[in-house]
Amino acid sequence: MSGVWASAMGGLAAVAVGLVICASACDAADDGSTLGPVTITGGSRAETPVAASGEASYAVSADDIASLPAGDQGALTDVLLQMPAVSLDQNQQIHIRDTEGPQFQYQINGVLLPLDINTNPPFLSMIGPDFIQSLNLRVGVLPARYSYAVGGVLDIETKDGCKGAQGQRTSGEASLVGGMRDTFLGRLEDSGCAGRFSWFVSGQVGGSNTAFSQATSGPNPIHDRGDHGQGFGVLAYNLSDTTRLSLILSGSASDNQLPNQAGLSPQFVVAGAVPPASADIDSRLNFRDALAILALNSQPSATFSWQLAYAFHSIRQVFEPDVVGELAYQGVASHAIHQDTDHTLEGDATWTLRAHTLSAGFYTGLYHVHAVDRSLVFPVDPESGAVGEAPIEVASVVDGDNVVAGLYVNDLWRLSPSVSLNLGLRWDSVTGATRGRQLDPTINLAWRLDPSTTVHAGIARHFQVPSWQGLSPSAQAAFENTTAAGPPGVASPMTEDDLEVDAGVVRRFGPHLTASLDAYYEATRRYLDTGQFGDVPIFAPFNYDKGRMWGTELALNYKSRPLSAWTNLTIGRNTQRGVLTGQFNFDPEELAYIDAHPIVLDHQPMVGVSAGASWTWHDWTLSADALYSSGLRAGFADLTQLTPVLQVNAGVARRFRVPGVGRITNRLTVLNLFDRVNLIRPDEGIGIFQAAYGPRLTVLDEISVAF
Repeated sequence: MSGVWASAMGGLAAVAVGLVICASACDAADDGSTLGPVTITGGSRAETPVAASGEASYAVSADDIASLPAGDQGALTDVLLQMPAVSLDQNQQIHIRDTEGPQFQYQINGVLLPLDINTNPPFLSMIGPDFIQSLNLRVGVLPARYSYAVGGVLDIETKDGCKGAQGQRTSGEASLVGGMRDTFLGRLEDSGCAGRFSWFVSGQVGGSNTAFSQATSGPNPIHDRGDHGQGFGVLAYNLSDTTRLSLILSGSASDNQLPNQAGLSPQFVVAGAVPPASADIDSRLNFRDALAILALNSQPSATFSWQLAYAFHSIRQVFEPDVVGELAYQGVASHAIHQDTDHTLEGDATWTLRAHTLSAGFYTGLYHVHAVDRSLVFPVDPESGAVGEAPIEVASVVDGDNVVAGLYVNDLWRLSPSVSLNLGLRWDSVTGATRGRQLDPTINLAWRLDPSTTVHAGIARHFQVPSWQGLSPSAQAAFENTTAAGPPGVASPMTEDDLEVDAGVVRRFGPHLTASLDAYYEATRRYLDTGQFGDVPIFAPFNYDKGRMWGTELALNYKSRPLSAWTNLTIGRNTQRGVLTGQFNFDPEELAYIDAHPIVLDHQPMVGVSAGASWTWHDWTLSADALYSSGLRAGFADLTQLTPVLQVNAGVARRFRVPGVGRITNRLTVLNLFDRVNLIRPDEGIGIFQAAYGPRLTVLDEISVAF
């Protein structure tokens, strides 16, 4: 790794020297344009400045979200999947740049959220598209401010009751959604501005028969009901003309059935009990989630700004088994309670000194994990391998703290009006279930070749920490000589060490069409992954040994009135060799194969395409989007290539104005327009125990009233 790092740094340094020389020589020929107005919209409909620090950036606005077939009533993943680098997995999970879900992070109104909020799908109920004013997906070589989970940063700006307001005002909206699969959603929001105080609050309740990806290919899932409630609020008060105090609150609760398959045969005999039919197994997974962020922001002068933010997050996952059913079909029935309670504090300061924008800051987080897994299993004779019929109880308990801390300095150096060089250095450490520390440099260049073209290139080292939600290091010993046992191995995951090189170009072709091309390569050590091992659908972290990742993203965006259209092509691959920790989660034959051969991970298809368009005519909006995947990997050591996935959605919305009532919008949405059967996951693979299919044809109708 050190040799690769030295070679790459040397190559980039040579490029930097060349650009400095060119900047000095070319200033006389500069046409007055600077980096600031350069725009990139790859995969988005909203024009967004190219970050002067050089990372690739894809953005959408609230108007862009409203123009999607499901509008702002869909899931956050429906929005993200319109961007390059994003791929869909089971249960509405997403992967960014072929990384595992916990390896990207969220930022809301400039504040980094606690790392454990990355777990999805629960996060999808914490932040919905209806809260978002703008969303920017930042990928590539990021500034030194970001660490721990840098596959990408989802930078969200929430709606604000005072944005665009003249004096005092209030506004609100109520909506109802109903349709197939017993879908129901009711939502109410209110926003306002009164002097120095602003607010935006929203609440919703709903449910459907599609809580998780269904386990069968038929149109109607079996035992897949989910009901949820959610509340969100942003409150802000301007203490002065330069200082702002804000509070973000979000909470959600969901009770979910786990989907079943019919016609399966019991694999074990449970003494004194008659097992239910496989379609009638009643297992459930429930979530309780809460988030609070208190932030103080100030800009006392045009050249200096700072922020200090505290965040609290708590997530509780409870798996309730069907004891007889799971013992009969899987040989283990676990009652699992996993709860994370997080406290984080971060501070950032920025100074602008002529050609330099200097920034520095810190981050510290206390992540307390409390996990109790009590399982009924069958004993297995270690000599004969005979399985008993009377189950026994084993327990695994985790109760401990994990502490992450980091410091960074960063310099955005404007070498000329058209060239900037971003230099950063960061030190991080983690203690607790895993220990590690690392010093990470970042170098990135952005160069505006002409008013329509910008290129960027950079290199960085990354320090990434595991997800603590699924930690259960004592489970390996607890399950020894039972039907839930696995091979020996290292129980606690390690930190990940990556070296990333990224380069790209953005080009505007006239006032309406923008194209972007970005490519990256990563060399990884101790690559972090998670898997759903066994019957409890709580994902456990583990490490591969060494690997590499590469990818290319092409995005085209056309925007004019009344038509907007976009298409994205993503190509990439993630290969890893050897299992460094969590070996007991694998079948022994599969473990031996991975230790001897590099395998393709199942996070992202080799080829992914997303496309869409919307057309507005008077009070009508017609929209459609499509998602294509060449298929994920599955089977023994991920050697099986799955069939392609294609889903097309369509929507039509009509706006009315009713005197005495307000603006009414009726939206009709059709998901999976051609009712295609899409297999996302089979019932076997690394960390997979049950098949997952995409939704079948679903028609939804929404009525919303603005007041």
